[in-house]
Amino acid sequence: MIAVLATTVLLLVLAGCVEDGSTDTTEPVTETTQPAPDTTAASPGTTEPMDIPDEIVIGNPIALSGPNNAGASLTQIPSYDLWVADVNAAGGIYVEEYDTSLPVRIERVDDTSDVGTAVQLTQQMIADENIDFIFPPWGTAFNFAIAQDISDAQTPVIGCTVGSRELVENSAQYPYFYTLLNQYVDQGDALVELLADLGVTTVAIVHHDDLFGIDFNDYVGPALVEAGIEIVFEETYPLGTEDLSQTLRAAQDANPDAFLAFSYPDETFLLTGQAIEIGFNPDLFMASVGVAFPPYRDAFGPAAEGIVGTGAWNPGVDTPDAQGFLDRHVEMHGAEPDRWAAAACYSTGQVLQQAIEAAGTLDPVAVKEAMDTTEFTTILGTLRFENQLNPVYLGQIGQWQNGEFEIISPTEDRTADPVFPKPPWPEG
Repeated sequence: MIAVLATTVLLLVLAGCVEDGSTDTTEPVTETTQPAPDTTAASPGTTEPMDIPDEIVIGNPIALSGPNNAGASLTQIPSYDLWVADVNAAGGIYVEEYDTSLPVRIERVDDTSDVGTAVQLTQQMIADENIDFIFPPWGTAFNFAIAQDISDAQTPVIGCTVGSRELVENSAQYPYFYTLLNQYVDQGDALVELLADLGVTTVAIVHHDDLFGIDFNDYVGPALVEAGIEIVFEETYPLGTEDLSQTLRAAQDANPDAFLAFSYPDETFLLTGQAIEIGFNPDLFMASVGVAFPPYRDAFGPAAEGIVGTGAWNPGVDTPDAQGFLDRHVEMHGAEPDRWAAAACYSTGQVLQQAIEAAGTLDPVAVKEAMDTTEFTTILGTLRFENQLNPVYLGQIGQWQNGEFEIISPTEDRTADPVFPKPPWPEG
């Protein structure tokens, strides 16, 4: 019943963000401090009139329905829309080529949580001359699936919900694909160091059979062994699994100090709810995507206290406008942003804007060159891409403490010491 209740709460919360099956188009804010662009201006060095676009259009194939909608509706969609509102309220993006500022609009289409559909929509958007840039779909496998197409088409795309060994190790093969999210290598190293610091000696691991879970497990498993931490139970499960109680009981029988799940949101909620039902309460309980969602905290209430998640962001970090981002998100959407990838997704827009302004044009090749050479100021901090990857992310591991998702990674950016062992599940 707890698992069902948690899933129901998640779906109700998400219903207020994006309605499944709908097509959501973000219109530019009409209030602007800039005059309307002069569409009769002359091209530089000529007397010929130059066509000036009315707006910058960003295509966004993304899950408005299906299982990926949970993550998309709490990470990418609200953050993208907030960035559009902020940019347009400030007058748009200045494009030197046109000597004017242009408003931004997102043209969003449902990929139905199907990777083939996401690829097809991306290809259509690449070919559409009315679409200037593309924001990617949600999830590692989906981002990886479009990386080759956008690189072949020389259209720069910035991922904010992707962690992939293939993209990290072979970034040169996908020169137009960038990512702002911290990768499984950094999170995995921080996780293993944290477990060792806490004196954990045995772990149980479960993960889904998608690219994210496989990559994470393949990296963390050997690192745990090298650190002298014994893996006493390990199991893989398929995406879409609706009952993991038997897996949890088997993990419970192994009596580990820590339980680690490399999971997506639906599984994260399911695993937590069913662990509470069967009374599986290890000293450290960790899941991946979904733990940092405020609806996770709200769904489980006091039971969320002490639960650990991979990837973390906290409004108390020392970066420009961190608290302002959270405040405006709440004002616009009536809900808090997720405490991991939402900040990266908002920063996607900040990077794109600054790259366009540095390039002085909407030409995608010139914008890509600016991405490679510009230092960007974002709510994640000041960053410069290295092999299309962002080396700056303050939170690798987080934990719910007193209603806030604190950064507990063993670094100077830690916002709180870890609670260990976690409190027992509340009775009743």
